[in-house]
Amino acid sequence: MNTYRDAGEKVRAWLDAHFDAEGRCIIDPDEARYYPKAPYLLNAAGLRSKGARAAKWVLEHFIDAEGNLTGPGAAENRVYGMGWLLLGAVVVERFDLVEALSNRLCSLQDQQSGGIALMDEDIGEEVAEVCFSGGAGMGLAAAGKVEQARRMADRFAILLDVQSNTERYYNRFRRDGSVVKKPAAGEWEKIYDLEIDEQRPANFATVVNVLVWVGRALRQPSYFVAARRYVDLVYCHRLDPAHFGRATKFGWSMLNLYEETREKDLLHKARHLGDVLLQCQCDDGLWHPRPGNNEDAPAYARLSYSSDCAMTVLALANLA
Repeated sequence: MNTYRDAGEKVRAWLDAHFDAEGRCIIDPDEARYYPKAPYLLNAAGLRSKGARAAKWVLEHFIDAEGNLTGPGAAENRVYGMGWLLLGAVVVERFDLVEALSNRLCSLQDQQSGGIALMDEDIGEEVAEVCFSGGAGMGLAAAGKVEQARRMADRFAILLDVQSNTERYYNRFRRDGSVVKKPAAGEWEKIYDLEIDEQRPANFATVVNVLVWVGRALRQPSYFVAARRYVDLVYCHRLDPAHFGRATKFGWSMLNLYEETREKDLLHKARHLGDVLLQCQCDDGLWHPRPGNNEDAPAYARLSYSSDCAMTVLALANLA
């Protein structure tokens, strides 16, 4: 078990060396993409003060008057980042940032579907997607916006039953709740397909967390049952999902579910996934994004990917 602690200490050392006393990433303090997961990760790694100062830096430099995260990148990535920032702001008790982000995310949430619907150029209409909506939902649940998080959790549970193909789960859904039953264009097809070799379990990590945290807040085990169904979906694949390059934080979400259900196989699955991550950790404490072990990825992309890996490793270290 000390291997998880050792890996976590490597993460902590990297973070401590690359975020200064004011919470700024020294690689490029003015690049917003270094910060969405930083407050939460810094706190999880034992650097709470730096996490709080990173949250303050974000509020002062990257949040506009409406509460939006500014900077480059796709709108859905910024919404996802806002959810992570809200989660981090809660744990480091920067309630000024909590208020700004939670108010904005509540205003963006679609009341009928529960998701965060944005224009999708691929199909020419506004749709939500489970991973980036779930990112927002994690933050809302942590901030005590239980009704909004419940609305999202209810949609995630329903989506398991409205898929047209038991071998394929489509990640995108419309404001009326209907599923977009086609893969997305581009590198990320936004599906989980049991017949395709390389899949993205981490896309469901935010979903599982929302379901678990809503179930915990409302004391309703039905949400834990839905979260378990997502785990079972991932592990229906003929290959070992722990070896998928985008498994990363799914171990963390399984451990969150394990806290509620105490189902031993969840713990075993999370440990196995963590062991795979340990094999891929670089000497400096971070990871190169997989698949492809992309050493040429921008530093902010490497940090984001590594943050997801670290969520599983640090959670396992806390169990040891």
